[in-house]
Amino acid sequence: MTGAKPKVDNPYRARLVALKHELTLEVDDLKKLLKKPAADVGGKHAPSWVGKNARKWHADVEGHRTHLQKLVSELVPAVQAEIDRAPEKVSPEEAKMMRMDLQDY
Repeated sequence: MTGAKPKVDNPYRARLVALKHELTLEVDDLKKLLKKPAADVGGKHAPSWVGKNARKWHADVEGHRTHLQKLVSELVPAVQAEIDRAPEKVSPEEAKMMRMDLQDY
């Protein structure tokens, strides 16, 4: 009778769970990026720069800001999808190889 080694927690999955937690804490801050620069230049109450070029710059920054917010909103679901694909338990050998791979990060 061969003794199968018990499976151990998947270190890759554990790292993803930690990443998801960190991202959840940071998402609101990331979504606010570019808000102040956009408001300061070319907006309705822009204190620092006004005029045609300022309005163009403001429109560009708002476009980038909207795109950034969309991408940030997709981060947590993308990490969750990876978590869902990763098995909870792996063999000790697989876990060792995963830990070695993760050392570089």
